[in-house]
Amino acid sequence: MDVKGPRWSDVAVAAALLVLSLLWSASAVSFQALDYRPMDVLGWSLIAVVVAPLMWRQRYPRAVLWIIFAAWMVFAGLGYEATPAMLALFVAIYGVAAYLPRAVAIRHTAVMLGLMISWTALGIVTLESVSPWALISEFVGVLVPFLLGSTDRKRRQRLGELEVAHARREQAEFEAATDAVRAERARIARELHDVVAHEITVMTLQAEGARRRVRDEPEVSEALSTIAASGRRGLDEMQRMIRVLRASEQEATERADHDKVVAGNQGAMRAPMRDELAPMPSLAALPALVEQVRDSGVAVTLEVSGSAHVPAGVELSAYRIVQEALTNTLKHAGPGAEVSVTVNRTADAVRISVEDRGGSGGSERPRAMGGQGLTGMAERVQALGGSLQHGPRAGGGFQVHAVLPSSDDQITSAASAASKEDL
Repeated sequence: MDVKGPRWSDVAVAAALLVLSLLWSASAVSFQALDYRPMDVLGWSLIAVVVAPLMWRQRYPRAVLWIIFAAWMVFAGLGYEATPAMLALFVAIYGVAAYLPRAVAIRHTAVMLGLMISWTALGIVTLESVSPWALISEFVGVLVPFLLGSTDRKRRQRLGELEVAHARREQAEFEAATDAVRAERARIARELHDVVAHEITVMTLQAEGARRRVRDEPEVSEALSTIAASGRRGLDEMQRMIRVLRASEQEATERADHDKVVAGNQGAMRAPMRDELAPMPSLAALPALVEQVRDSGVAVTLEVSGSAHVPAGVELSAYRIVQEALTNTLKHAGPGAEVSVTVNRTADAVRISVEDRGGSGGSERPRAMGGQGLTGMAERVQALGGSLQHGPRAGGGFQVHAVLPSSDDQITSAASAASKEDL
């Protein structure tokens, strides 16, 4: 058997009790009662045998209990006077109750207690010096450390269960967050694919139309033909890619929805996002979105200013950010919340501001800590090279401010090109 070394805490307990017992026995030699056997080499050795096994009380509690009990029986049977070393037996009983399964601990303690009571009963019958009260003192002396050890074992088991439950909960939260991020990234990638595919299609059609007009210039016609062919190949590759992205998105979304309970209003707002046949939303769909939130009992004001052209990808992300901010309000602000949505379109950027003043039953702590909606906003803004700020408002409630760069003013560019051709 591979014998493990003692723990330093147990060594310290055994050493302290041994020193105390030896000092007590040495000081008691001068006034020792005549009816006790005087301390000799055997007595000192038995004290060491009684105390020393405590160094392994956590490693081998059963062996320690029986070694100490046997040495104590010999020590008391030879007539030596009791010393503090006798406390080692009670510490061993505590160790059996604290570090062994309940049934095993009860079995060993009951057998030991039966032997002790039998031994004491024999002394009561044969010796007049043994009091019957010794039976009660032995029973109580064994029961108290056993109950203390059992209580400590239950406490440690409960702490272990709580640690395991906490670790599992953290793992589940991590997996849920990972699935949510995967679903959001796949959704963003799919939407960007739709935007890019639209632009490539326009480019390919324009190249084909221009090639037909310049058939009398072979070099230009060949270049335009190459552009059109590259566009078609790019579209084919993107179609293959989108099938993989949609499968990944569906899997991640299903797992994310399984890990968290989505409120009815939030689910109603997200439903259009999962409809692959629906057109991509734009800023023009914001009034309908706001009306949907109003139907849920939240007062919303919408202000859209500016008439600059916004690329499709930026417009889509702006819509999603407003949608996620309103979803965040529905989830956390509570009834009676008031929300103001401001969207300003300029030639260089789209500026979004969503501020709510909270409600009667809301809680700001979850939003302050951040949720999956805020993570999705940050990824969208980062993909476009913009900036995002969110957090509690000074007067209560929550606010989201985003700036999405928008430098692709196609209307102005087209007008300038037309003017140059007329000149």
